[in-house]
Amino acid sequence: MGDSDKDGDGGIVRRLSLVGEYEGLVKRFEGFDKSRHTAPKFASDRAQQFLARLAEPELVEWGEALFASYRESMEYRRKDIALDVGAGAARLESKDFVLERRYSLLEDRPDCYRVETELLNASGVELLCHEPFNQSTGPLFERMRCVFGRRVSVEGVIDGLEDADENGVTVDYPSSYDFCDARIDGLDAVFRFESMTLEIRFPSLGMPKQLIEAYRAMAKELASVEVVNELVRII
Repeated sequence: MGDSDKDGDGGIVRRLSLVGEYEGLVKRFEGFDKSRHTAPKFASDRAQQFLARLAEPELVEWGEALFASYRESMEYRRKDIALDVGAGAARLESKDFVLERRYSLLEDRPDCYRVETELLNASGVELLCHEPFNQSTGPLFERMRCVFGRRVSVEGVIDGLEDADENGVTVDYPSSYDFCDARIDGLDAVFRFESMTLEIRFPSLGMPKQLIEAYRAMAKELASVEVVNELVRII
């Protein structure tokens, strides 16, 4: 779902995306020549450009494979999907969604890089649960990120969860109340509420429909908690 309000029932979520991350060592790239190259010592613009050159073959291979798979499984024509690779990123833009993969150096460990994959601007929940789409996409995501249209009170979420005293629901938070983590018995996920976002965090990578199913299970379990129900009422 994109930036517009598509919930249609009063929820305050304005943008939804799926995110996955992993890390690697710069020196492990196939194009890294130990006789000529040294791993970056600072995450400078020049070092980021070096990373982008090393990552480009992987990005091209990844993007082309998905491009072909989506064309077949979603029956896309030429005008329905496009692939762009450059500057350490790949972007697949279709009539139904956008899928991006980005490589960046870690600030505190510049000899390592992070790869972030994000699915955004999905045409609807039906797409995220569509079996051919899921089979083409594969298990790329470990977080479902919901961005709120207005700031919410984390303290209010905490109080609502604690006052409800729901069986099988636990909530943890720091003394600063910057966030709170809700866990539900039987679900292998953490639901992190912050003032502008809700993230569903999984211990491993999953397909889009798996994250949607967990989201729905959470919403059903917490439907009686008024302050939380308002935040999750989009699917």
